[in-house]
Amino acid sequence: GSASGVIYSADGYVITNYHVIDGANSIKVTFDNGKEYTATYVGGEEKNDIAVIKVSRTNQSRRTTSAFNYLDLVGTADIRPGDPVYAIGNPLGLGLAISSGIIGSTAHELDRYALPCIVNSADISRGSSGGALMNVYGQVVGVTTGAYTYGNSMYLAVPIDPVLSADLTGEGWTIR
Repeated sequence: GSASGVIYSADGYVITNYHVIDGANSIKVTFDNGKEYTATYVGGEEKNDIAVIKVSRTNQSRRTTSAFNYLDLVGTADIRPGDPVYAIGNPLGLGLAISSGIIGSTAHELDRYALPCIVNSADISRGSSGGALMNVYGQVVGVTTGAYTYGNSMYLAVPIDPVLSADLTGEGWTIR
């Protein structure tokens, strides 16, 4: 399948949803310029639907990049209801899409997540899972994950707080 992700370090660490990589045999990352890279799973939490992968610096054409462009991460302590946000993703694999909205809640409890989710009104379409929920400063405040089927403008993002405190110095694993 196809989904979205957010590069958050110059050396190629990407945050996405756990459900995006769960059960994958391999991970291929395609940038908007068409360049493709392989990636390895570094770690994640199924209960929070959050995962970190690391993109190889050598692409499928055997060209090596010295660094990736990336976005800064901030935690949920830096957002509040009413704040404007932007959702960026790759809906249906059709390419970059950006929508705007506001934060409705920063601590919405759901049984399927261990941490409270962020509810917002920025449209998120299928395939945008793993994309960035950003504040007006271009900082990532959450990872887009889904929507309420029977609600209007009730989109969900998981908080990135676990990644902010994670030790990612290990080697990572190849997907089974």
